[in-house]
Amino acid sequence: MSLLNQGIKVAQTDAERDAIYRFRYQVYIEEMGKAYRHADHERKRLSDPLDEDATLFYFAREDEILGTLRINWGEELTAFSTFAKSFNLTLFNSFPTTSISFCSRLMVHKDHRYSAIAAHLSTAAYQLGRDRGVQFNFVHCVPRLLRLFERMGFRQYKQHFQDAEVGEQVPLVLVVEDIEHLRAIGSPFVTIASALPNNNRTSLWFANQFPATQTRHSKIKETLNDYALDHLLPTTAT
Repeated sequence: MSLLNQGIKVAQTDAERDAIYRFRYQVYIEEMGKAYRHADHERKRLSDPLDEDATLFYFAREDEILGTLRINWGEELTAFSTFAKSFNLTLFNSFPTTSISFCSRLMVHKDHRYSAIAAHLSTAAYQLGRDRGVQFNFVHCVPRLLRLFERMGFRQYKQHFQDAEVGEQVPLVLVVEDIEHLRAIGSPFVTIASALPNNNRTSLWFANQFPATQTRHSKIKETLNDYALDHLLPTTAT
């Protein structure tokens, strides 16, 4: 299934999923030395229960995976229960679970981290989310990557939390149809969003529910003008 853009694909076969799990192990365990309880050290694979129902995106060149991203949908019971506390999903109880998604396991091969692969993977996930009617996409990251996700359009709406495996994490949410915010900060999602109808109901609700996020809105773009972020997240990515 090729949606997608810029060579991004969705894993359809067991072989594709297995290649993604092996790539994860290569990046997270062998390269970064992270300790994940679900890591399979014998087969050198990293997968967990969230993968069973997830959509797995990947970018490959000459059969070598160079990047991947996972998205889970709010109606998946395993995903919703896994993320409910970290993201304090009770705050979003007025919206159906089908309007929620979760991105995780975004990673790029070490030789390609200053390419646009991360932007293309994220944009493909944004496109699929729009196709499915998602209104809020959640992600968490280590503090040093906050600026990267803010440039995409995500906003921090609650305090940091501690993850047992990866330590301090910043909870973030993307208000998917907030076209004004996406334009203001130069999000790579803006091209897709501009071509679609955008209802401001969720953006108005979010601004009222989390007024502190609006004070940072005007500062994000002006603090993200360094070369690395502009190169990683071109606003023309589709």
